[in-house]
Amino acid sequence: MRKLILAVLIYTALFSQSQLLSPIPLPSNTIIDLDPQIYDDDALYEALEKGEIFTFLAKSFGTKNPELRQLRQNYMALFSLKSKIFGGGALHVAFIIPYKIIGKYAASTTNSALAFLLTRGVPFKMDTIVIEDESDASLFSAIEQVEQNSFDLVVAPLTPKGAQFCCDQAIHTRLYIPTLHKNRVVCQNDMVYFGGIDYESQIETLSLLTEKNTTKITVSDQSSVSQMLSQLVAIHIDVERQIVLTKSGYYKNLIERYDDLNQSDIFLNTPVVKSSLFLSQLTLADFKPEHVLSTQINYSPLLLTLTQYHDRDTMVIASSIGEADPVVTEEIALVDQDIRFNWINYATVVGLDAIFANRMTEPRIANENFQNNSLNYDTRLYDAGLFRFVPRPLPESEMEIDEESLSILEE
Repeated sequence: MRKLILAVLIYTALFSQSQLLSPIPLPSNTIIDLDPQIYDDDALYEALEKGEIFTFLAKSFGTKNPELRQLRQNYMALFSLKSKIFGGGALHVAFIIPYKIIGKYAASTTNSALAFLLTRGVPFKMDTIVIEDESDASLFSAIEQVEQNSFDLVVAPLTPKGAQFCCDQAIHTRLYIPTLHKNRVVCQNDMVYFGGIDYESQIETLSLLTEKNTTKITVSDQSSVSQMLSQLVAIHIDVERQIVLTKSGYYKNLIERYDDLNQSDIFLNTPVVKSSLFLSQLTLADFKPEHVLSTQINYSPLLLTLTQYHDRDTMVIASSIGEADPVVTEEIALVDQDIRFNWINYATVVGLDAIFANRMTEPRIANENFQNNSLNYDTRLYDAGLFRFVPRPLPESEMEIDEESLSILEE
């Protein structure tokens, strides 16, 4: 009997099929451009008329003609080709990393960019220029290294101080700053691009949700970003009370000093952990605000984890993160990077996508484009729901003219 069972096991092991995916990649087609001749749009049309499809595909890599680009995509789909048409040379990207200033963002931005470039299927080189801080000497040294090499793009996650220094320099390579919106610095340098979100636009949209008869309150901590957000709020609404949270994490005694927190409109301008503590202790003090409004700073799944639903059921959050290609999003997640909620990673990837779109001649993975050298984002609003962030319609501006007023103006 034992011999029979052993024989069955050996047979099963030899002839059973494995359920594991094969590590061998699927075959792919590649066109290598070996002809040094440059084709203009007329030559490309002529190649199509002669039936020289593969010549057309190899030479149309950088065309900006919309009709030719569409024809190129159609033929690529017909022959099951991706954009592995290596006629323009490898993309050469560099990162300037002030590691003592940006901390954890040093790894997340570079890893997100690396994962994105890998998903595009084009040859590239990626270098890092590591500097200690954003002192003039450190940044000047980094810019010197940039100017001595032939980079297509330099990505520099900087603070306003470092960005201002770069704006004031003579730079001949495109420099992309994903951490700041252009309105954070005074920059007339056409070679400097910005990808940060526009907090003021988010606050302006959120301010339309405030009620006329409620007390307007800002809650911030002592960080520069938090203080900046509260200052922006004060530009758009009449702030009647400002509350500054300490590092202690226990805010109930502070909250109980302000009776007008009840039925108020609160702009919560603190990071997600402090915001969660404040919201839970607001409930503990038996206060119920009319609205709790917050910008991108609290658009994080961590908020849903650290608070109970009744702590946040009147909360509305603004976000500028759009809907990127889901396949690319998941492939970036494979290297443990998030572009669904981490706006700096999202800005890094979308900026690369926008800048290299013409050269890659591939469909964009997102819809944001540059306007005046700054990525132009749409503001979206979300309710902090039971299990997820639930999209909500944008409020109508009070500045809109009603039909009666319009008829008077027409007369």
